Amino acid sequence: MNSTTVLEAIYEEVKSISKRLDMLEDLIEEIIIKDLPRVKLSDEEINEIKKSIKDMKRGEYATLEDLKRV
Repeated sequence: MNSTTVLEAIYEEVKSISKRLDMLEDLIEEIIIKDLPRVKLSDEEINEIKKSIKDMKRGEYATLEDLKRV
C-alpha cells in the first residue's frame, strides 16, 4: 500500500464516522424535542435546550455543569 492509498482509506473512514455522528446528533435532537412536551419546562428552558442543540451541531459543546444550571 502506498501513502496515497492509505490516506484515501483514512479519509473514507473519517467521512463514514462523520456521517454516523451526524445521524446520531439528529437522533438525539429528535428524542429530546419529542420528549420535551412530556416534561414540565418553561418556554425559556425549552428555548435554551433548543439553542444548546444548535450549538452542538456547530461543534460547540456545553459541560454537564453548564447543563445543570439551565
